[in-house]
Amino acid sequence: MISNLNRSTFMGHLGADAKQANGTAPVTFSVAVSSHWTDNAGDRQTRTDWQNIVVFGNLRKYAAKLKKGNRVYVEAEARNNNYERKIGTETVKFYETEFHAAAIERVAVRAEAEAEE
Repeated sequence: MISNLNRSTFMGHLGADAKQANGTAPVTFSVAVSSHWTDNAGDRQTRTDWQNIVVFGNLRKYAAKLKKGNRVYVEAEARNNNYERKIGTETVKFYETEFHAAAIERVAVRAEAEAEE
């Protein structure tokens, strides 16, 4: 029996090259995950959400090579962070969710796969 589980999976495209400040820093990148549906009027609708991925440990070497447009599959654990920033005279609290990668796999799109054959 599983008492607790914190696991998310995504498949999407990188919006920019993966970033790493130095060789020991975590690697970060964002993945665009789109969903599609047909609305009541019969029109196709699309919604794209951006997921912020953070990579630690041995997986950093692989993640640092990822480029804008790469299609990736990511398994990760959700982490919620909050911080305060002074804006003018007010202190504003910000909340963000990032995902700490446990597994990353580059996924070839059909045209790439056919070109490699």
